[in-house]
Amino acid sequence: MSLTEKLAYAADEFRENYKDPMWWRHRVGHRVNGTFQVNIYPRRSGSTYVSEADWDLLIVLDGCRADLFEEVVDTDRFDSYRRVKSPGSKTPEWARQNFGNGEFGDTVYIASNGQVSKAIDPTFHRMIEVWQSTDGVPYPEDISEAARVASRDYPNKRIVAHYLQPHRPFIVSEDRFSEGFTDNPWQALAVGNVDCETVWDLYRRNLEAVIEHAFDLAEKIPGRAIVTSDHGNLLGERTYPVFIRLYGHPGGVRHPGLVDVPWGVIESDNRPEIQSEEIGEVTKKEEAVRDHLADLGYF
Repeated sequence: MSLTEKLAYAADEFRENYKDPMWWRHRVGHRVNGTFQVNIYPRRSGSTYVSEADWDLLIVLDGCRADLFEEVVDTDRFDSYRRVKSPGSKTPEWARQNFGNGEFGDTVYIASNGQVSKAIDPTFHRMIEVWQSTDGVPYPEDISEAARVASRDYPNKRIVAHYLQPHRPFIVSEDRFSEGFTDNPWQALAVGNVDCETVWDLYRRNLEAVIEHAFDLAEKIPGRAIVTSDHGNLLGERTYPVFIRLYGHPGGVRHPGLVDVPWGVIESDNRPEIQSEEIGEVTKKEEAVRDHLADLGYF
């Protein structure tokens, strides 16, 4: 994109959104606070990179804060459990930091949303974009089934099972947060159309809807499994250097509610022999990706 195109894009975005307080919050959160925190302090120091970890099955629960996870899940079910810091506060940032600078011909990625393939070039042996074959929102059983089939079809590959839940939309509720924010609880919370307790309860129930699928998948697919998340969500916590309340998951922000994520390990004596092969193609249909992300409430 040329400088002229960038300026035109910025002007259009400003003209369409300058009256929207949530847009201003995210612009300050991402452009000011995020830029300061990523480049000056605390940067990404202490982050754990899943691409460098030892696993055969990586289960990613999208948008799952560590404190939410510990409230819902009995962590004694893991052979070991701890909190780690994610290198990203939103899915594209997490994907670029983990997989953007390498080739992973030993990995098959089960994708529940279009953010990963949109953020990075083809880098896996195969990416199975489950969201393209579902009507709007992939449910936990959709991801589990795709992961089981991939494990059967690619027995010598590592499997990433990236579930959409507990990320919004909340599949456990028919609640409409407001006329303007029907599928975005974070925006509804920011403008006072819903209270924090209600959103947290629905967020919690969305995790409850997926977690047993994750444990069941770890039992059925051979190898060492890790259950983690790409990022969390903010519910009005303040960040610096501009002390405004932020909601959802603006990019670059290094707040514990965004970057502290679970890291549960399930050991196995039955580990596959992993082999690396060629990188597969990923078809990026921009219109399809945009329509899908709109189903998830991004637009």
